[in-house]
Amino acid sequence: MSDAPLDLLALDWPHGALRVSPVGAMLADLVFHLPDGPFAPFARPHWSPDDPSLGALPAHLRHLGAEFVCLPFGVGGKLDAIAPGWGGFGLERCNDLPHGLAANATWSVEEQDADHIRLTLDYPADHAVRRLTRTLAVRPGAPALDLELAIDVRRATRLPIGLHPILSLDVPTETLRLQARFRRGLTYPASVPGGAMRVAIGRDFTSLATVPARAGDVIDLACLPKAAPMEDVLQLCDIEGAVEAVFAERRAVLSLDWDRNLLPSCLLWISDRALAGAPWGGRYRGLGIEPIASCFDFAEPVSLADNPIASAGTPTCLAATPERPTVLRYSLAARPLPGA
Repeated sequence: MSDAPLDLLALDWPHGALRVSPVGAMLADLVFHLPDGPFAPFARPHWSPDDPSLGALPAHLRHLGAEFVCLPFGVGGKLDAIAPGWGGFGLERCNDLPHGLAANATWSVEEQDADHIRLTLDYPADHAVRRLTRTLAVRPGAPALDLELAIDVRRATRLPIGLHPILSLDVPTETLRLQARFRRGLTYPASVPGGAMRVAIGRDFTSLATVPARAGDVIDLACLPKAAPMEDVLQLCDIEGAVEAVFAERRAVLSLDWDRNLLPSCLLWISDRALAGAPWGGRYRGLGIEPIASCFDFAEPVSLADNPIASAGTPTCLAATPERPTVLRYSLAARPLPGA
C-alpha cells in the first residue's frame, strides 16, 4: 500500500493495513496479509476527487471508498420500463442527497489508537437522527476488521439504511464466485441506467446461478465478472448467514457478515465498464455487496411505504427509538482459499 495522503487515518496491524477518510467516514483502502501475499479485494476509483471535470457530483461519488455507511440509503431518479406492480410508489423520486448525509459529510475523528478508529457525525437539529458513531477495529490476531455503527435518534423513527462495500471486478472473467443464501431474490423492477442490463426486469429468483436473463433463459451471476460490460442491480431478501466472495485467481476468500435482524437484505450492484459518464468513463469495475434495510436503491419515501418487498414480509427500513442507540455490528474477514 502506498503512503496515505495526510487527510487519511491509518491503522496497520500484523494481518493488514487500512486507511479511512473523514469524508463519509469511508474505508478508503484495505489490504489483508495472507500466507500467499497481500489481498486487496476492494474496488478503487480511477479518478481524483479533486478533478474539476466531476462538476457537482456528491462527495461519496468523488471519493468512492471501499466501504461506507448510507443513511438514508437510496438515490432514486428517472426510470423507464417500470415493472407491473411497481407503479404508484414514486420510484422516480430522489433523495435530496444521494445515500444521505452519512455518505457525503465530513465526520469528526473522536478517537484513534493502535487498533481502532472512531468517528462521529451530528445530523441537523430538525432531523430525527441526532448522531452517528462509527467504529472500525482490527482483530489483532487475524486478517479481519470489526465495524460498529451506533445510531442515536431524537424521536422514534423509521430509517432506510445500508452499508456499502464495493469489491473489485478487475479480475479474470468468471473467477470471482459469490456464495449467498437467501429466501427470495428480485431483479430490478425497471430498466437500469447504462444500457447494459443483463437480467430481466421485475423477476423473482431463488439462486444467483439461475437469474432470469433479459435475453431469455437465465444468467449465472454467482460467477463474475462477465466478458461483456454490464450494469445490474439485484436485491436478495432475508439473507441467511455471511455472504462470501471467492477470488480464485488471488486464492483468497472475503467474508462479509452482519446483524441480519437489523439489515435483512443485501443489494448487489454489478457495475462493470458500462457507465460512460463522469466519473465512470466506461472503466469502473465494482461489485457492491450492500447489507440493507431498504427497497432497492430507491428514494426514502419508497422504502418507508408499503412497497412490494415490505408487503411480502421483508422490512425495508430500520425502526429506532430515543431510549438507547441502535447498534449495528458487522465484519469483513479474509482467509486463504482452501486447497490453495
